[in-house]
This record gives sequence, structure tokens and C-alpha cells, in this order.
Amino acid sequence: MRVLILSDIHGAYDDFMYVINNERFDKIVILGDLLGYGFFDDESEILEELKKIKNKLILIRGNCDRYINYEKYDLYAHDEISLTMNNHIVTFTHGHIYSKGFLPEYHGDIFIQGHTHISMLTKEQGIIYANPGSIGIPRGLSKKGYLLFDNNKLILKTIDNKIIKEMTI
Repeated sequence: MRVLILSDIHGAYDDFMYVINNERFDKIVILGDLLGYGFFDDESEILEELKKIKNKLILIRGNCDRYINYEKYDLYAHDEISLTMNNHIVTFTHGHIYSKGFLPEYHGDIFIQGHTHISMLTKEQGIIYANPGSIGIPRGLSKKGYLLFDNNKLILKTIDNKIIKEMTI
């Protein structure tokens, strides 16, 4: 299974559409912060697009998403979720409550968060930590990017299709 993982879109509709139209995926996980810093009706285009792919979507609520009326778009957002993927338990969260160093009591051997807008892929003490960064507003030295969970690999990529880092799991 190929899972596309995005975070911190912050209303970057064109970049969002570019990635979902140019990357092959079976499932998509969005780690929150869909819209700008505050809800604007013109940014609901992203929510309309998510509605079209909701059968492939796992949506996590970010700290900037508190005013989104998901029900209006027939969508549901989790605060965190752990799923079994390719014999691994993978925990997904936005990162404003739980993060590397502040894990929930129950978490998987792969922990994927957003929130920082900085891409990361590392393994420490038996846990793989990943952050796709942001396709909307990258910070630090990060480029606009995303993460792929592709069978036995995690792949960090930029939206212009360059591999930042790859890890076999």
C-alpha cells in the first residue's frame, strides 16, 4: 500500500492539488492545518477536494483547524490515530499535543507528526519519527514537501519530486 502523508497545507491550494494530482497513492493522511491562520471561505476549495477523495482519506485535526465545520463537508477529523500498516503500528497526530519527546501513552513503532513545518525522518531507540514538513509554509531549511509510506520504505520528498531522505523499515 502506498500512503501519501501531507501536513500544514495552510491554504496552499495549488501546491496541494499539484501533489495529489502528480503522486500515486492508495490512501492519503493529512496531519492537519488545512487552511490559513483563520478560516476563510475562499479556502474551502481544499475541503471540497478532500470530500472528493474521502474514501482514501484519513484526516487529523491541527491546531489551526478548530473552526472547521467538517460535517458540512461530510468529513471527520481525528486528534490522533494508530493504524497497523505493513506489520508496523503507525501513530499519526498533528504535533501540537503529542510530538517527538512527548509521546502518548500508546503509540506505534512509527510516529508521524506535522506542526513544526520542518521535515524529519529519523530513528531513535527503536522508534521511527517522521514529519512531512509543510506544502504551504515550510520553515527552517525545509522545502515544500511530503512523506510517502510505500510498503517497506518511508520517503521524504519535495513537491518538485526530489527525494530528501529515504528509510527502509
